[in-house]
Amino acid sequence: MANWQIIMIIVAIYCAVVIAVGVFTRTKGQTSLADYFVGNRSLGAFVAFFTYVATFHSSFAFIGAAGQMYSAGIKFFATFTSCVVSPLMIYIIGRPTWYLGQKYNYMTQGELVGDYYESKTLRYLVAIVSLIFLVPYLQSQIAAGGIIFQTISEGRVSYLMGCVILYAVIIGYILLGGFKAVAWTDTIQGVLMIVMIWIAGGVVLVRTSGSMNWTALMQTMATDFPEKVLIPVEYWPTYMTSFISLFGISIYPPSFQRFFAVKNPKTLKWLSVTTPIYLIFFYVPIMIIAFSGVVYMPGLEKADQVVPMMLTQYASPILVGLVMAGALAATMSSTDSQLHSASSIFTVDLYKGVKPDVSDKKALFAGKVFIVVISAAALVLSQYSNALITTIVTIALGGCLQILPSLIGALYWKGASKMGAISGLIVGVTVVVLTQYVPAIKTPLGLSSGFWGLVCNLLVFFIVSKLTPKPSAANIEKFHGYLAEVNRQCDEKAAAK
Repeated sequence: MANWQIIMIIVAIYCAVVIAVGVFTRTKGQTSLADYFVGNRSLGAFVAFFTYVATFHSSFAFIGAAGQMYSAGIKFFATFTSCVVSPLMIYIIGRPTWYLGQKYNYMTQGELVGDYYESKTLRYLVAIVSLIFLVPYLQSQIAAGGIIFQTISEGRVSYLMGCVILYAVIIGYILLGGFKAVAWTDTIQGVLMIVMIWIAGGVVLVRTSGSMNWTALMQTMATDFPEKVLIPVEYWPTYMTSFISLFGISIYPPSFQRFFAVKNPKTLKWLSVTTPIYLIFFYVPIMIIAFSGVVYMPGLEKADQVVPMMLTQYASPILVGLVMAGALAATMSSTDSQLHSASSIFTVDLYKGVKPDVSDKKALFAGKVFIVVISAAALVLSQYSNALITTIVTIALGGCLQILPSLIGALYWKGASKMGAISGLIVGVTVVVLTQYVPAIKTPLGLSSGFWGLVCNLLVFFIVSKLTPKPSAANIEKFHGYLAEVNRQCDEKAAAK
């Protein structure tokens, strides 16, 4: 049996297992939106941890980060601070979000901010912005699936067919299982990808350099490829502000939805402490594989292929199959969360927003149809972009980050107004798009588009909020008064211990 056939069989078995897990972990007879979209708010610490990091770690981490380091070198690590800083948002934003979701049954960002600012317009706007920027991230995940299948089959499975296979597998277990299927498959995928990437990094290092000591590899990089291990001064503004966009990972709808789904706020505290460890730990073997590719496999036409190409060259077919299952795990664990989140936004904010009296059963059916539609759109778009996966992801996160000011207002600032939130969001998104795609004003001063969008957004949000009416006193009390009472009770419990 040829090596590529062994690899494909292992990957096929993995795909079948994932679908089976999705089927067996579902809640039978689901008719409740809360069950399908937030798992009845019952996520424990173990599953919450792995579904969060697996959602965080997509093809961006497994395929895109390696491609970025292969093509541009260690510049990628200038954005690495996001792995430490962004999890702080889990506690800063996640904790009050959990309490409000538990109290008022919120399931989406749009539902929460729309209620606080007493504005259906803002609710719809947040939903539309989220969906618009979910699509390019979905596109990048499906593209990664196509790259993986095309590479491990040695071209026998086309890029398009690889994208379609990934699309079909994920659609299958999401439609069958809902949030619990997503969470449990993410858990399996989170464990698999961290184990397999470390094994892969070790094997590549031993096969190329003869030992597990990576000093020689780094010395070779410093001597022969110095441009790959230095960050030129002119790149610092872009890369040190790109982490602001990646800061939006915790605001990104699939990650944010986990705030509503966990059992208690202690789980969120656990996540904010532990996720940076996982995230940092993940990138070391990725760097080893990417830099080994620079030395031993130069000139790849597609930088994002470096992980599968290096493994196909230097590892046994069984190991390649297992590691590529891990790569697919990274891709699927993000794609399923994005599709599930997109469905919840469409169903809860748009469909139920327009038809508030529709039954949960009909709303769920509409949400499942939307999953098929939006994933098909991402599948089509994946065939027309040659951009590096990391570039696509940064744009998507920078766009969704523009929701942050309105959330800050709802959770922390009584001076925020509806018009401030709406105008800030519109300006922020507009600036992201203009500075990303209009050559004449592209990323002024070399700063990232997400950063510029957020700065302009915050300024407009603050100024307009100062000049326009605030939400009603009753609504401010509903949010800020309730959160103040929660904090008081928590302080009293802590003092009593």
